[in-house]
Amino acid sequence: MNLTETLSQISKISSDNKLSECFVVGGLPRDKVLGQAEKIDDVDLTSGDDNIHYLAKEVSIAFKGPNINYKLLDDGHAQIIIDGLKLDFSSNFNIPNVKNMLIKAGLKNPSSMQLELYSRDFTCNALLMTLDLKTISDPTGLGIQDIKKKLLRTCLPAAVTLGSDNKRVARILYLAAKLGFEVDSEIIGWVKLHPESLTKGSTSQYVIKKIKAACEHDIKKTVKLIGEMNLWNYVPVIDELEPYLLGNLKGSNV
Repeated sequence: MNLTETLSQISKISSDNKLSECFVVGGLPRDKVLGQAEKIDDVDLTSGDDNIHYLAKEVSIAFKGPNINYKLLDDGHAQIIIDGLKLDFSSNFNIPNVKNMLIKAGLKNPSSMQLELYSRDFTCNALLMTLDLKTISDPTGLGIQDIKKKLLRTCLPAAVTLGSDNKRVARILYLAAKLGFEVDSEIIGWVKLHPESLTKGSTSQYVIKKIKAACEHDIKKTVKLIGEMNLWNYVPVIDELEPYLLGNLKGSNV
């Protein structure tokens, strides 16, 4: 079963169970806008509300078989692997007090989908695409313009977005290198003041994985950002960074 058929089945399961409409979110619609969506083996899904949890369970039942793997991860999102295609069903995470923040910003009655999308990490990852892969929308009004600018920017103030989930700091390095994006000065300023956030709340394995991937995509950009964000004393010692490490550590005489 290919991607289109799989998503069509998921759409039918959602409709048959009278659940909120499900959309593709995150990397795939972003890469479609960039014109870079080629091999697709990882798809993020959301309905913007708790229906997504029920949908994940129903999909795991409908696709049950020897090549199907379902698991619930620590952050609350469900993951189903179907014949090598990884489907991530959103945890529907909402940043604390996000509704009041959006109301103060001028959104009189933010929808549950807006609460979920503004709680995501970066504007480029807050686009929605219908399950037939034909229509992309930009509910925050920020994603497409930032993708066209090749700018990595948080959906809410950096202090809120990054402070609510420190794992996002390692993703700054990874996504900037992978996508060839510049990083918004507000992000750089916040991380520079909170460099410990790189490892706070994240496993060393996660940080190493993201930084290794960043180096593989663009080591020059990665090294530049590590310096700009004051992260040299917090990055793990990995082979890719060893040539740059000693001269950048605080207190080094090299």
